[in-house]
Amino acid sequence: MSQLFKKESTVRFAGLFLFLFAAFVFASGVLTIDHFSPTVYAQEEGEAAAAPAAAPAANASTEDVSEGGGGSVLMWYLTALGPFAPVFGIISVLFVMLVVMNWMAINRNSIMPLEMIEAFKTHLDEEDFQAAYESAKESESPQGKVLAAGLAKMASGYAAAEQSMSDVAEEEIMRMEQKLGYIATIASISPMVGLLGTVFGMVASFYVIASSPTTPQASELAAGISTALITTQIGLIIAIPAIIIYEFFRNKLALLVLEMTVQTENLMNRFKTA
Repeated sequence: MSQLFKKESTVRFAGLFLFLFAAFVFASGVLTIDHFSPTVYAQEEGEAAAAPAAAPAANASTEDVSEGGGGSVLMWYLTALGPFAPVFGIISVLFVMLVVMNWMAINRNSIMPLEMIEAFKTHLDEEDFQAAYESAKESESPQGKVLAAGLAKMASGYAAAEQSMSDVAEEEIMRMEQKLGYIATIASISPMVGLLGTVFGMVASFYVIASSPTTPQASELAAGISTALITTQIGLIIAIPAIIIYEFFRNKLALLVLEMTVQTENLMNRFKTA
């Protein structure tokens, strides 16, 4: 029952995180468009120059931005991203998957299951070491693997058991840190992909300038500039939450590892002889 509740909670968290992440990306784009909309500049020019003829031109340019080609801000974003759209899509999906995986792995119940620890302690108090070993061995948690390794080597002395527990603990910590490190990789790659899109867009715009026999219109340069700016924006929108989440999980893992170490010493100190 607890496993079913845990799976349902994970699914809810994954859905909520994906929704909030998508909403954050879309809202950032909409706010950027609203802030830098030609309507704003048209109003400023209208207030400064008070030219009635400027109003139709401003309205026409606004319609071109809001309705041109895509019919929505989202379609305009996808068009401007061009070949970088599927790249950012794959990065976003991987990012969400990694967050869910680490959320499941880096928590107290996954690392130190309370039921396993209570059963292990009860068997030790009863001096039923075989049952204690089996209860720890059946658990797939890092704490269970460490305790099982210690009991398996206890016949060779506490020093050998302690070394065995230390080796298993380092292996489990490295495994969790490796999964967590992928989020840091996402945080590093996303701005680089955005920077590549920036270079790609600027090269496209300069190519228009270089190949045009006359001075090109602003609309002819807009596609390349849009690609340059939007790829940078999307890269940062992915990277900033990735950095925050990575630091959160890293600090949480450090605290849980410390707690696991203290818990292991408290359970196994009874075998330590002077």
